[in-house]
Amino acid sequence: MRISKKYSTLLFGMIMALMMSLVISLVMSYVAVGFVSNFIAIWGRSFLIGFIVALPTALVVSPIAKKIVDGITEEKAKSI
Repeated sequence: MRISKKYSTLLFGMIMALMMSLVISLVMSYVAVGFVSNFIAIWGRSFLIGFIVALPTALVVSPIAKKIVDGITEEKAKSI
């Protein structure tokens, strides 16, 4: 299944938010409580909250970040 390029920014933001919230919530849950008996439940709740915050943030921030990066980087001139 292929998705249209016009959704690339949206898809990028969604995937980035998912991956970041998974990793960060895992680490922060471990730092906060350690590996306790109900760690998976604690981590799951933390992940859901993190994803709810991360998704709209990533969707708003990713186009801004792209413009900033485009503004401070340059494309190499093609040599013949």
